[in-house]
Order: sequence, then structure tokens, then C-alpha cells
Amino acid sequence: MNKKFATITTVIFIVLFFVLGLLTLPHYGINWDAINHLTRGQAYLNFFLTGKGDFSNLPQKISYWQNPKTLFINSNIPSEDLPARSFYENDGTTYNWFIAHDGGHPVISDILSSVFNKVLFSKLKLINDIDSYRVYGVLLAAFLVGLVFWWTNKVYGRVAGIVAAISLSLYPLFWSESHFNTQKDIPEAVFWSFMLFAVWKGITKKSAKWILFSGLMFGLALGTKFNILFSIFVIVPWLIFVVKKDFFRKRKLIIASFLAPIIGIAMFIASWPYLWQDIYSRVLNIVGYYKSIGLTSAIDARFLGPLGFNTYPSEWIIYTTPIIILTLLILGFVSALFRIKKERDKVSLLFLLWFIVPFFRVSLPGTTIYGGIRQIMEYVPALAILAGLGGHYLYLVILRLLKKLKFGNISRKIISALLVLICFIPLAIKLIQIHPNENAYFSPLIGGLAGAKAKDIPSWGNTFGAAYRQGINWINDHAEPGSKLVLAFELMPNIPNLWVRPDIVFYNTQRSGFIRDGEYAITLTYDGTAERSYYDRYLETALEPVYEAKVDSVPILKVWKNDLEHTRKQYQRQNVLKETRWRFSSGRIEADLGKEANLSYLDLSFENNGSCPKLISGAVGISNDGKNWSYFPGSLPIGQISIFGWQPSENRFVYFFLGEKARYLKIEYSPVGTCLRNFINGRVYELPDL
Repeated sequence: MNKKFATITTVIFIVLFFVLGLLTLPHYGINWDAINHLTRGQAYLNFFLTGKGDFSNLPQKISYWQNPKTLFINSNIPSEDLPARSFYENDGTTYNWFIAHDGGHPVISDILSSVFNKVLFSKLKLINDIDSYRVYGVLLAAFLVGLVFWWTNKVYGRVAGIVAAISLSLYPLFWSESHFNTQKDIPEAVFWSFMLFAVWKGITKKSAKWILFSGLMFGLALGTKFNILFSIFVIVPWLIFVVKKDFFRKRKLIIASFLAPIIGIAMFIASWPYLWQDIYSRVLNIVGYYKSIGLTSAIDARFLGPLGFNTYPSEWIIYTTPIIILTLLILGFVSALFRIKKERDKVSLLFLLWFIVPFFRVSLPGTTIYGGIRQIMEYVPALAILAGLGGHYLYLVILRLLKKLKFGNISRKIISALLVLICFIPLAIKLIQIHPNENAYFSPLIGGLAGAKAKDIPSWGNTFGAAYRQGINWINDHAEPGSKLVLAFELMPNIPNLWVRPDIVFYNTQRSGFIRDGEYAITLTYDGTAERSYYDRYLETALEPVYEAKVDSVPILKVWKNDLEHTRKQYQRQNVLKETRWRFSSGRIEADLGKEANLSYLDLSFENNGSCPKLISGAVGISNDGKNWSYFPGSLPIGQISIFGWQPSENRFVYFFLGEKARYLKIEYSPVGTCLRNFINGRVYELPDL
């Protein structure tokens, strides 16, 4: 009966998570890394399927608009006319290019997600181009939920299994990232979990088949991220306590244990053609890549703990784990410690090590992690299992308390289980309220996202691309025909242009600042974005946003329209400073504005005879007394506003301010023979109402 219940419930959890995941998939944008991972996934897949080093076997790309509000194909041309070619199958990033220039993370999940695109979009025309890749991640996550229930139910009982599966499903980071982080962290967490399960089954059941299966899971994990290599610190200590002498007398088990890692390593190499030309040196390059992102000589002093330990990972887990799950985790953690001695297979030790090792290894002195803890998401399934054990403990406590009341045994069990499960209702309501921005969740322990922002927790509010889709939907619904659209700072591939309404001109070169050319600007707003560039500061300071996506009243995405109507009142008027006097010397242009003024921008014109050397370096400074100067960050010739490109541009030099008060201006440039010396005239604008 219990096995039948376990099987049915496992299937229910898998199907329910998968269906809900698919239904909500169009609510999430793409991960920032998609342009890197999906292009090479397609390049390698095409090579494996056809042997070709380019995409000459595919039809030509055509431009079309895919409605980003739907999972299915809903474009401005009939679906049968869409070419069987993905947005990410680019002629500039082919197999021939990648085998010479690849690196970073391995490619198995890139290839597997491309298989989903090839089938669901190119072949069946069932799901749109972008979302078809992400079905892979949702399906993997659903299987992980099923595994967590099955394993926890097997070890700790039904209530523990149900609580563990719910804890995993409602863990904000896991739910959100399962929709769009489908090339690295979610697959790694899934393969890591299935590998440990297979090792546990293989050792406890003395099954060579399960041990070999663990090798397959190891290969999939190694081919996704190198994080799996740290599982040795989980498996080996556990094996010391559970492996008996008779294990070494079984030849099949010894052979399987020897073959399992070989299978994994072979899968890693076979799946990545980039390695084939020089396996040794290129693997060393990959190791070097991981060292570069995982080790540091500097750490934020706020997170510097005893003996130099980095407390950021543990603090992040505490602040981003919902209180109900954190409470059950603590109960489960303590309960697991007491269980270890009694268990023959020491499975509670395995779960504890599984939870501790991932975040402990990025907490060691000299190690680092950025962007929260999504990069070590393999800790989340273990956390859910321990929370399940905590739920079982709470269930038993309630059961004992109900003994004093006149309930039958069955009724007491049902009521106790329901009381435990009811604790998750506030969390579910909260996730619905902030959907689809669950990966920006912070718990009430820190005051939600508003509290994390107030305490300046690194990466607060960063959704890593997920929130873009909300802004694009608003723009498609509200932007006037023929509108212009730019990203405030980010790269254009962060938003697939096939999501943008076809009459909207989407190019970052249209950023105009105080020229106010009417462009819509979209960006994610999180830790540090308001100060990362002049244009960001201009948008945040001078304009009122036309749309905001918020979590806990904190904007995580904004859309602005850069026109006079949406400019804050004090920034609307711009006057020319007519009393400006210019002075010139070798490599320098100076201006006395005649009074202190709140500066908007300066606009110089000069003669460009085509023979002047190009500007190599330059700087702009301001002063109130003509003696003490302060210079703006970012040296010339890099321009602040894309509409003008690099500065100076042709026969014009435009430089923007943001209301800074000064009487004197200075432009220094090198070489001295550049065309700036051929000054014709100049104007400086002020903001009189500031």
C-alpha cells in the first residue's frame, strides 16, 4: 500500500509541478547567459546531427514577431511559414567558431535544451522558439520534486515526503529559476541529486546497476558544471561509515565503482568537441576559469567572519529562505543529527553533508560567490529533505498534543498532517503576490526586499533577466506606433528582438539623454544599477518611469519614456548660458560661464578637415573657483550617450551633466593636434529650475 501511495504521489507531484511550470513559463524572460549557452548548444547539436561545422543545412532566417505573452506560436506570420531555424542558430557562432573560441562552463545542458527547441519548435511547431528551450529546465525540476518526495517518503515517511516536495516546489529561488536558468544551475542541482540517490541505492542495495547509473548522472552533472566535483566531500565521508568489508568481495560492485567515474568523464569529453583538439590543456583552461570565478583576494568586509570565513552565503540562505521552511530546516537538521547513530545506512548524514558542503566550500577563506547563491543551487534539494524531516517532527509533536483530545487515531493523524501543511499557505500567497519575480524574494527576517535594499545586501533585486518580459509586454501594449526602444545599459541579446513589436525600433544607439529624443528605455533595477552609467543616472534622476514591476514596493524593473512630458518638473527647462567666455591653450578648452549654474550639457562644434589625428584620451572637469577642479569618471573618447557614439563625433562634441553646479568648465584632450583645436563655437545649457 505504501509503495502504491508513494508511486501515485510521486507522479502527482511531477505532473503538477510540470503543468504549473509550463503554464507560467511565458511569464519569465531569458537568463542573461542565454545568448552564450543556446548559440553553442545549437552549434554543437547541429554538428552531432549533421556533421556540419556551420548552419548551411538550415533555411535562412526571417524577421518576425512572436507574442511574448503566450507559450505557443503566435506570430505576425503563419506558423507554417516560420523557418525551422531558431533565433539562436547564428551564422556568426557556428561549430567551427566554437571549437576555436569556446570555454567557460561545459555544454551538455546547452545541447539538451537545444534538443527540446529542435523538437518542440523546429519540428512540431508546438511551442515558440524561446520558451521551447526552457521546457527542458521545467521538466528536470519536476522530476527533482518527484525524487525528493520519493526519497524522503522512503526514509522518513509520508508527511516528511509531502513537506519536502512542497518545500522544494515553493522555495522561491528554485521555482523561479526552474523557468529560465535551464543551462546551468537547475540541471546541476537535478543531476547532483539523482547521482547521490543512485549512489545511495547502489551502496545500500549492493546494486552494480545503480552504481553505473550514478556514473551516468555524474557525467550529465560534470558536463553541466564542475560543481559536481565537490560531491566527493559528501560521498566519501558517508561511505566511510556505511561500506562494509563484504562490499569489496563482490566483483561486480568493484568494477561498477571503477567504471562509474570513467563513464562520467567520458561523457564530459565526448559531449564537448572544443576539448578534442587538446584535451589536457583545454581542460586546464576550464579549471582556470572556475578558479577565477571562485577564488578572490578581497571580500566585502561586512561579510568577513571569524578566521576570514565568508558569511555572505550563509546570510543569503537565512534571509532568502521562507520562515516556515527555515524553521522546519532547523528542526530537521537537529533531528537528523540524533538519527545518524541509529541508522544503518547513515542516510541522514548523507543529507546533512549534502546541505552543508555546497555553501561551506564558498564560505572558506579566499573563496567567493556573487549574485546570491543560485550558483550552488544543489544545496536546495537537501534543504527541502531536511525541512521534510522537520515537518515530520512537527507532525509528531502535534500528534502527541492531540492525544489529550477525544479524536480517533486516524482523525488525529489527518488533523496533524493538515496543520503542518497549512503552515505553507502564507508562503504560497506571498509567492503569488510577487509572481513572477520570486527570485527577488527576501524573507521578513530582513524586512523583505525593502529591508535587503536598506541594508545594501549585494545583488538585492537582481532577477538576472527574468523580469524583462514584463516590461516588454507593457511596451508592446502601450508604446506608440514607430516608437524607439533601448536598454538603459545592458546588452541587446538580453531581450530577444522577436519579442518586440515589429514597428518598434529597438537599438541601443538611440539613447539620447537631455536631447530627449523620445526613446523608451528599459532596465532591471537592483543593487548598483542607478549609478553604473551616466544614462542610468539620467533616467533615475530626471525622468518619471512610465512602468515599474515591484516586489515589496521596491522596483526591480523600470520603463521610462525620454520626452518632456515624463521629465521631472525641475529638469524640464534648459537655457543657454549666453555669457559664456571661451579660452584655448594647447590640449585644453576652458569656459567661464559667467555665473554658477546647474549644468545640463555642452555642445561644441569644430572644423573637421579629415586630416586631424583621432582623440586618444581626454577628460572633462568642473570648478566653482577656477582653481580646484573635479573630473568626471570615464575618460574620453567614450561617449556617455549612444546617439552620439564616441566623442568627438565628426565635427561635434557633446558632453552631458546632471545638474552639477559649477561656474568653470575644462576639456583636456590628447593629442593636441586633434580637431578639437579647430573650435568654431560652443553652447552650455543650464537647468534653471533645479
